[in-house]
Amino acid sequence: MTDYIDRLIGALDHEDILVAAHAARLLGQVGRREAVAPLLRYVTESQFYTKVAGLAALARIGDPSACDSLAALVDQPNVTDDWFWYACRSVRGAAAVALLALKDPRGGAYLNALADRDDDVVFVWWGVAILRLPNHLPETAALKGRITVEALRRRGDRGIRCSDAATLAMKATVAEMIGDEEACRLLCELAGHSSRYVRGQAAVSLLLTSPTDDHVALVRRMAAEDSTEFGRMKAALALARTGCKEMLAPITRAAEAADDPFDRAAAVEALGLLGHKDDLPTVLAQADHEDAYVRLCAVEAADRIAPTARNVTALARRLADDDPDPRVQLQAAKLLAARDKP
Repeated sequence: MTDYIDRLIGALDHEDILVAAHAARLLGQVGRREAVAPLLRYVTESQFYTKVAGLAALARIGDPSACDSLAALVDQPNVTDDWFWYACRSVRGAAAVALLALKDPRGGAYLNALADRDDDVVFVWWGVAILRLPNHLPETAALKGRITVEALRRRGDRGIRCSDAATLAMKATVAEMIGDEEACRLLCELAGHSSRYVRGQAAVSLLLTSPTDDHVALVRRMAAEDSTEFGRMKAALALARTGCKEMLAPITRAAEAADDPFDRAAAVEALGLLGHKDDLPTVLAQADHEDAYVRLCAVEAADRIAPTARNVTALARRLADDDPDPRVQLQAAKLLAARDKP
């Protein structure tokens, strides 16, 4: 029998750094201890900031034997591709967050030093991961207390927190985790942003945080009037999660027929998040789409809806062996590895 976990581990050495990072992320989701040593080698030897996926995976697996290696990476991240301003700091921050997740206080000092400099690495890039940490350590509780809406509204060390669309979408997820009235006000503002990605995430986060009548009405307007299919579909997802069954139809239509592959992939992902078994045929049909990202999202959605169903298993085996895209192969292998988890 094929050992799909070995495929994921082997892909940590893939020449494409994004494929290697995808393998690391999937190993974290599978959660098997046999992946710890290969992941430690990956995060130690790789010189690319994409290895943050491996650091997050180690935090998720939860093996404290990784702590000394993680502490070394906080001090020396072994990253040479710092052409993005955040590369070294993101890797060091990811290692520090992983330490706190493993109940090791050595992660606190660096993250607090970044917070003292008002760095986006703490308040946005790793804000959600920090807020999800249990308060096992006083260092963790104190750091979480610094991530506030007031901090999110500040411009940060380079102003990226208030200008870059990707960062603003992350800001919306952090506001969702904070979840107070000020966070809801910020999400309402972001729902009117010029970027469809920011608007879409703001709609989803707003109704997950506070599905009041006013907030539902705002998102209903977005579902009807947003200028982009992506924005309308994300608003429909947010509403469907609150029980608005009539919002399932536009998501299904987008999954079946959206012209933009990214829009179609987002709709397929939404069906997976909703988790209705009746939508499985729609999801499986997209596993043969010409766009690799659509196929990847179809596998992930099927994994969420019915991972042990015979047709899902058959699809995963076929794609793990035959799909031309390595990331789709790995996504399918992850489904099978998780199912075979000892």
